[in-house]
Amino acid sequence: MEESPKRIVRTIHFKLIHFILVLIACAVILFVVLIPQRIRIRSARDEYQTRVEELNQTKRAYAQERENLQFMRTDSYKIQQGMIKYGWHYQEDKLIPDDSSVPFNE
Repeated sequence: MEESPKRIVRTIHFKLIHFILVLIACAVILFVVLIPQRIRIRSARDEYQTRVEELNQTKRAYAQERENLQFMRTDSYKIQQGMIKYGWHYQEDKLIPDDSSVPFNE
């Protein structure tokens, strides 16, 4: 009978230098890829929060201006502005002078 060729079995010895190289590779990946990525994510999140706050402030200002505009369309506002500017106001569809107004030169 023929002899079968002997199989050569090699064992892998995990040396300390291999472990150190793996740790160095992990550290390089951590410092080159992951940490800057986290910093960019954090800064983007802060910028997002800032923009959301600006948008909320704009919404509040818009709502306030809309309320002001609605008030400016009322008759009480028109009478109030007329009293401030001219010293006159309407009472029962008649324009009458206010007591605090400056009298006309007659």
